[in-house]
Amino acid sequence: MAGRLVRRTAEDWIIDTIVALTMTVFSLSIVFPFWSMLVDSFSTPLFAYQRGIKLWPVPVYTDAYVEILKRPIVYTAYLNTIIRSVSGVALTLGVCFAAAYGLSKERLPFRRALSIFFIITIFFSGGLIPTYLWYRQLGMVNTRIVLIVPHIAQAFYIIIIRRFVESLPNELEESAFMDGASVYVILARIIIPLSLPVLATVGLWAAVFHWNEWFHAMIFSSRRDLTVLQLLLRRVLIENQASNVFEMTMGEEVAGSTTEKAVRAATMFVSIGPIILVYPFIQKYFVRGIMVGSVKG
Repeated sequence: MAGRLVRRTAEDWIIDTIVALTMTVFSLSIVFPFWSMLVDSFSTPLFAYQRGIKLWPVPVYTDAYVEILKRPIVYTAYLNTIIRSVSGVALTLGVCFAAAYGLSKERLPFRRALSIFFIITIFFSGGLIPTYLWYRQLGMVNTRIVLIVPHIAQAFYIIIIRRFVESLPNELEESAFMDGASVYVILARIIIPLSLPVLATVGLWAAVFHWNEWFHAMIFSSRRDLTVLQLLLRRVLIENQASNVFEMTMGEEVAGSTTEKAVRAATMFVSIGPIILVYPFIQKYFVRGIMVGSVKG
């Protein structure tokens, strides 16, 4: 009978148990390091340097966050990261959608050659030194432009949007042309509204990239007023420069109530906090993005 429940065998229970235990251990291996850092960020100097597994800070101290949030460099880094992320996402969507829409039309001259050119840029680059020399010749080094403009035309994003646009029925545009609509009207009222899922996906990818990217900020900009959050985080965590970055005198303790270890942990959560809070709400778009454009092409 179609509606009858299938009886589970002992093998099914064993397999499900093994899978559940494996995924639980895997999840704990990912979550525990973050939780350990979170506990350190709220710990007193004595508790922070205790050995062993620490599941909860006793007592809870917020002095490390107070030390960070009263430093102007943190707000400068936040502002630079927000400006970079917002501007980068807007420009990326505009440029990539324009390129993808053009490449989706079979009547475009040299369409195949242009597509191959975009694909080649995914696998090969000009190299770091020639890129730096080129940016310096263009006057982009040590400017906010160098953090945004070089990343707005991503070939991978263009290909994803192109595949999605190609999957839209051509009859929609043809009927709109017959009714006298111009290309811009068709784009604004038909193509772009129908492309919102892929634009949301690409926009989220671009936002996460600009928020997390630090390498170009380190190589192409040495100005302190252009510091971004992830570069600040790198200097604190990897280079172990919390004292120098925040311009504070830190030995084993700061103001007698926190440690450099707690400040480093708090800096990490201040830097990645917005992405961690937003990601659960946008995860479905990342999953959907994997399958975007796979219907055609």
